[in-house]
Amino acid sequence: MIKIPFFVSILFVLLTFLSGCATERTITPTISGAPRTNLVVSPAILGSVYDGRTAQMSKDAAVTLQTDLSRIYGSSIEWTDYFDKIPAGRVSVRIRIVTLGSSFGSRLVSSAAFANSVGSAQVSAIGPWGPVVGSLSSEQSVSVGSFSGEGWWNGAAWLDLEVQDNRGQRPITFTMPIVAEHRESNMLGYASGDKAARAAWESVGVQLTRALDAIALIVRDH
Repeated sequence: MIKIPFFVSILFVLLTFLSGCATERTITPTISGAPRTNLVVSPAILGSVYDGRTAQMSKDAAVTLQTDLSRIYGSSIEWTDYFDKIPAGRVSVRIRIVTLGSSFGSRLVSSAAFANSVGSAQVSAIGPWGPVVGSLSSEQSVSVGSFSGEGWWNGAAWLDLEVQDNRGQRPITFTMPIVAEHRESNMLGYASGDKAARAAWESVGVQLTRALDAIALIVRDH
């Protein structure tokens, strides 16, 4: 009978356990920006947040994000249901959570899908909205092409920001993706996955508030 060293047995058990663990991590999208007390929009922008992910591991993601944005923008954003019809004379911002978390060994973002989304937004964002899309496009941190994710936690955050301007004779509608990626080695296990997800989200959170600032200024000044 062959005797297996004790430490080898322990290692085998650990590897078996880890192989059955989840390879995806998720986080709650919080934003700690300062209130925009000097930015007042009237009538208010109609805003909504929707979690469009297939697997909503963090059930309170949409509620948390809306709560933080409400604290930052106050009465300048009037919160409505995501699927409500936008009345004439108003501007709406619909925020859809597409991706939020990290995956071990695989990438969560398609650079081709991102490029197509940006191109569509650039075509549809006419008038004063063009510079908003141009500015957002230049701030995206998405890897071009594909990369091997083996041995890495690949964090990603993707929001679709849909703007609908019904103040003119012809409504203007465009959807701008706000996306960021971040990679971490598996040195800390799940903690590395959480770190990758958090870093990607923090980049997207900054871009989101910059976009909302620019949108609020356009609505106020035009």
